[in-house]
Amino acid sequence: MKKHILMASTALVIGFSSPVAAQDDFAGFSEGILGMLSSQGATVSFDERNVGADGSVELVGFWMSAPEGEMTVQADWIKGVPSATTLGQVTFTLSPSATITFNDPDTGEHIINIANDGLAITADGITSGQDAESLSLSIMANSFGISSGNPDDPILKALNIVITNLNQTGSVVPNSALLSGEVAISKIDMLYDLNTPDGQMASDGEVVDINLAFEFIANESESNIIEYLSGATTAFLEFSVGASSAVAKLNSPDARISYSGSSEGATIGARAENGWLTIVEEVGASEYSFSEFNVDGMPLPPFDVSLDELGIKLVTPTVDHGSFEEANAVIALRGLQISESIYSMIDPGKAISRDPINAVVDISANVQSKVDWSMPMSAASGNPNDVGLVQDITINEVLFTAGGAQITADGGATIDNSGPFPFPTGKVTINAAGVQALVNGLVEIGLIPQDQAGMAMGMMMAFARPGDAADEFVSDIEFSPQGITANGVPLPM
Repeated sequence: MKKHILMASTALVIGFSSPVAAQDDFAGFSEGILGMLSSQGATVSFDERNVGADGSVELVGFWMSAPEGEMTVQADWIKGVPSATTLGQVTFTLSPSATITFNDPDTGEHIINIANDGLAITADGITSGQDAESLSLSIMANSFGISSGNPDDPILKALNIVITNLNQTGSVVPNSALLSGEVAISKIDMLYDLNTPDGQMASDGEVVDINLAFEFIANESESNIIEYLSGATTAFLEFSVGASSAVAKLNSPDARISYSGSSEGATIGARAENGWLTIVEEVGASEYSFSEFNVDGMPLPPFDVSLDELGIKLVTPTVDHGSFEEANAVIALRGLQISESIYSMIDPGKAISRDPINAVVDISANVQSKVDWSMPMSAASGNPNDVGLVQDITINEVLFTAGGAQITADGGATIDNSGPFPFPTGKVTINAAGVQALVNGLVEIGLIPQDQAGMAMGMMMAFARPGDAADEFVSDIEFSPQGITANGVPLPM
């Protein structure tokens, strides 16, 4: 297998780096590739080799075996057509069905069937044109699928993956190694049941509306990070999926998990552009049912879990644009619910409310970056003003709910940056409701001792005042040059 991968890699290198005499001499180039494969020990055969007037090459009845027979490839036909307008560009097509067979000395023969409708792969720099400013690759297909061709396979117990409406484009700029591309897929149907040395993995599901876009410098230089954050170069990765559903299981020596579930979709993104950094992760409404969950010999009863939303967002300037600009940080978990079977393990008497769990922090600030990206280590001086200045902070939302208790906060502060360290002036109001009932419930089920619960409630009452409702406490935390107070009571510094 390693030899075959080496041969394929060598073929690609030759294709992108060894020009031939004639622009359209794809026929001569393909002969050279076949000769190179044979010289490396591969066996290549075909029933017919048809060369068209357009310079195309079609191999009918294609068969190729790796040097030691560890892999064979068979196709009714493979065809390459050089572009009449773009130097070095070739489009490859494949017969609607093909087969790849892996021969492993330990596990035997593994057959993979490949099916496609309208598959076309177009690549630059195949015959010549390596000096082009950029090279591109595109893959398109109405459908593309792989499946196992042997129902008695000890490894691939089941395999049937079908991609519908694949549209992928990508390009690389050789001089800068700038890689960019887009992938769009309308649907992926996935069915697999695999036996691996670590156990069994199986799933039957689907996902729709898959989209990926990216741009970054494709080398390992650490200086790329500075290029991105300083705004000299753009980098981004944006991935999204629509609705998905699956029935799956995992069986290994350390875990046995079986579940089914669905999600409305998810988005993941990171972008560094023009001196701004944006990171986003969002998961839509999701629900899953676990019929088995046993990890490290600790089984749980069957349970359900669902959530309304999970999100993380960070937006901040990374360079000084000459003024204060709004940054935003959000962490949001909304509507998390866990079935009674889990609660009853620790609280069979229902001393604690089963209300949904929420954890939300949404804060904005006007900031000005002060990092000198020509000397980035200067930001590690220990002085926060060397990293950036904060003009003001606003709490858009703070919400925590669990076990019937609810804590909210609002307010903000302005920041004095004239001294050696930033100093805030402002007020934050914290409202806590249902905390006493939750603490009593935790004591009742034995999660916290009575004396510790009493100390915690005593501390809260010392720095809070009663609210309008029963079991409600309010605290105004004020920041000023005179110090920090809670409802007028100085807090220890």
